[in-house]
Amino acid sequence: MPGIEEQAQRTATTDEAPESRTLIRFTNWVLAAYFVGVLGTMLVLRVTPSVDVFFIFGLLGALLIGRGLAFIRDWGPFLFIFFAWEGMRGLANHFGQAVHSDGVIAVERALMFGTVPTVSIQQWLRVPGTISALDVAMTFVYVSHFFFPLALAFFLWLRDRPRYYRFVTTLMAVSFAAFITFLLFPVAPPRFAGSYGEQLAVTDVMGEVLARANWTGFSWVYGNLVGNPVAAFPSMHAAYPLLVLLFLWERWRLAALVWLPVTLVIWFAVVYLGHHYVVDVIGGAAYAVVGYVAFRYTDISGTVVRAYRRAFSRVRADASGMVRSIRR
Repeated sequence: MPGIEEQAQRTATTDEAPESRTLIRFTNWVLAAYFVGVLGTMLVLRVTPSVDVFFIFGLLGALLIGRGLAFIRDWGPFLFIFFAWEGMRGLANHFGQAVHSDGVIAVERALMFGTVPTVSIQQWLRVPGTISALDVAMTFVYVSHFFFPLALAFFLWLRDRPRYYRFVTTLMAVSFAAFITFLLFPVAPPRFAGSYGEQLAVTDVMGEVLARANWTGFSWVYGNLVGNPVAAFPSMHAAYPLLVLLFLWERWRLAALVWLPVTLVIWFAVVYLGHHYVVDVIGGAAYAVVGYVAFRYTDISGTVVRAYRRAFSRVRADASGMVRSIRR
């Protein structure tokens, strides 16, 4: 993708020219502390770290470093498309497709030597009727999983604009590929298996934790647009952290090694909580790898960005023309 990457890299380099390397590193650490503080505050206050909430805090972070308008320009389409995806995802289970459950359980047992890992892990680690520290920790991991891809996107936006464009377009492509799968092949998660076939001895651990904590901090988007109880395969909770890992490995390999155990913890959490089968995790990982390879070695993201920039330039020119006409 030489054209768009070189152009974007020149833009990023120009943006950072007045700053010394020491100041850039300091700014990165300040922003990292800022986002860690934001995430921690959200969890303490029981506010779900959703995309719309992140946009507000991301915009504040961009304003702090004098890039508010650039943030709106570069993040606006991505967030608008993602909101549209969230809305469609919630509708995917209303198209009359048969919900799959017993067949997926059979595949799970075939792969896992006759067991369903969610059932086995909960029997091993949980005491029925109690909420453990593990339950709470895994719930926090689950509800905050999408905060991390957005945080990486923000840092890429600051430091490596070409990779930012490729990362967000890959993220969107994988998400929409998953939506098509949700639409054509709805799969019930372990905690809802009994509604569609064989009843599994699975507890909705996260549901119990949120109910016990009286968790009501859902944004309007999260509370009204998100929600598809039969969208277990592929697991986006598996796909998103793996995409983060792959992009980190390209540029910050030490950070990738630090992120690897976090990815594994997220994968464990979705199985332990009863929200996904191991099959779903494998599917999500496969979608992430295919999407990453497709966008890494083609100019798809460059084509998308060039089209957006042309459209943005036309809109800006039209707006400027209207302003001049009004002034006259």
